[in-house]
Amino acid sequence: MSVTREQRALYERQSEDRGDMEQHYRWFAPRLRLDETVRFAADRAAERVLEVGCGDGVLLAAVLDALPAPPRRATGVDLARGRLARARARLDARGGGAAGSSVLCGTADALPLRGSSFDLVICAEVLEHVPAPAASILELARVLAPGGRLLLSVPVVGWSRWIEARLTGRVRFLDEEEHLREYSAVPLPRCETLAALRNRIEGAGLMITLERGVYAFPHRGERMWHALLARGPLHAPAVALDRALGASAARRWGRWVVMIAEKPAWTSARSPGVAAGRS
Repeated sequence: MSVTREQRALYERQSEDRGDMEQHYRWFAPRLRLDETVRFAADRAAERVLEVGCGDGVLLAAVLDALPAPPRRATGVDLARGRLARARARLDARGGGAAGSSVLCGTADALPLRGSSFDLVICAEVLEHVPAPAASILELARVLAPGGRLLLSVPVVGWSRWIEARLTGRVRFLDEEEHLREYSAVPLPRCETLAALRNRIEGAGLMITLERGVYAFPHRGERMWHALLARGPLHAPAVALDRALGASAARRWGRWVVMIAEKPAWTSARSPGVAAGRS
């Protein structure tokens, strides 16, 4: 099952109604999530960078700025043409055109890109939106070059919403209009478990090398908690606490999990579990 006409219309409408998502990251809690994603993505050099579900290009531009050396190619793929226009402008404003940047309209389950084309593939908080997550993961693996890395992040049903689900019998998604599923440490209605997600990634021929969480504690109040701390003296201890809990088993009960997976250097684009390349 691929993206429907209704879903395309939804994302185009939201592109107009919500505007540039850079405003979203002015809240401290979303900013921390953005900064942590950049920290993991840019910890080593990559010459060819792809973000699937790039939106307005906020994350992609931040990763390009943070990489140890400028990549020679940067590509963003998204479903909403309105957001792609802003991503194009954002990349051009930072000199991205000279670095061989491009934006493409496409879906995660049918990427308009050649196989083994990228050293770093980012898919941040996208899988919860797509109708075909299994096909999307195969596509992410297909376009990843041998020896390259995939950074994947998803929202997690943490302990507070798990308690709510136990009381009501229903999992409330963070976004009921857009999210088709969310992820959980234990089996829950409408959710895919993190164990199933790991199996999908490994089934695509990738090896998970890192798993971290953010916002493990406090959970429901994390936005207010971080906003109140702002950049005051408790800011650094708060971030350190999040990082420590996110590296522990508590990550499964936080609000967001990032996984990094690598494609073995000896894997070819046509290995079992990886879809054949496109022209």
